[in-house]
Amino acid sequence: MLDLDRDLREVFYGHDFALPFSIERQGAVVGTAAGILGVIDDEALDGRVIAAERTLRLPSIHDLRDRDVLISQADEPTIGVRVGDRFRVLAAPQRVNDGSEMEALLGSVKP
Repeated sequence: MLDLDRDLREVFYGHDFALPFSIERQGAVVGTAAGILGVIDDEALDGRVIAAERTLRLPSIHDLRDRDVLISQADEPTIGVRVGDRFRVLAAPQRVNDGSEMEALLGSVKP
């Protein structure tokens, strides 16, 4: 039988694709999540500039909110992420596909 939460966690967001993160809210760790970190290109300045934006796609079962801070728990040298790197969720995550996944726009956090 199909178990969407388990299948998303183990198949699509397992350790071979996804990075583990701690979720920090108002200075306290409130949970963990694994997601696929990526970069999308978006138009800016009335189409005069193409800007790269970092995103995180993860199962929508996680309680991820605007202004949460994600702290990397693993190194991923191919995309320049190290243990302890911090990313701020810049807006409320948007549900994608059939709503079982969400995508968050990320910005950097200075230590």
